[in-house]
Amino acid sequence: MPDITQIMPPRVPLVDERTGLISREWYRFFFNQFEKVGSSVASLEDLQLGPLESDSFGFEIAKNITQFAIQPSQDGAIDQIAEMQKQIQALQLQPQIDVAAIFAAINTLSSAPVVKTADFTVADGETWLINNKSGSTCTVTLPAPASNVGRVLYFQNYQAQLLVSASANVIPIDGGAASTSILLEVAGQTATLVANGTNWVMTQSVPNNVLLLE
Repeated sequence: MPDITQIMPPRVPLVDERTGLISREWYRFFFNQFEKVGSSVASLEDLQLGPLESDSFGFEIAKNITQFAIQPSQDGAIDQIAEMQKQIQALQLQPQIDVAAIFAAINTLSSAPVVKTADFTVADGETWLINNKSGSTCTVTLPAPASNVGRVLYFQNYQAQLLVSASANVIPIDGGAASTSILLEVAGQTATLVANGTNWVMTQSVPNNVLLLE
């Protein structure tokens, strides 16, 4: 039998971590077997893009290796071939990551700031809400905490007017019983509310004239 390329040592990965495709070293090994034991219409692009069918190039190469590349003196070669076949199958099943879809999903978790000039109800998809109602207290109807666990809402005052909840479902920044208060009559004050399944918990309240130290 003519000499053939030695099988890759275990330290050489089948899949290139940088690209998610088959590594160049393994491709050269497969291509050598291709030239030695048979022919195929498969190209480097075919091998990289997959998925591989049970009778495709990758599995034919694995079978050819078993039939022609193992010599009696090669201790442990069968185990290496079995491991290589597992990696080929893993490459076949490897999911394709849709990065654009991931970023689109992340973007739906927030929204552009919305300015309110009258009493209002927080709509689905609204996150940043600015009270710009003049002349009197602004009343906001918050979403049901039970169906919005973990949702975060950010409020800000443009007017020196109170912002209150339509229901007593806001836990103050210092704890205690739920009340209606969200923002005091201070322009520029901000507050953060997070739903806990029962109420909206105020986790941050910052007056406009406070000095923040880090």
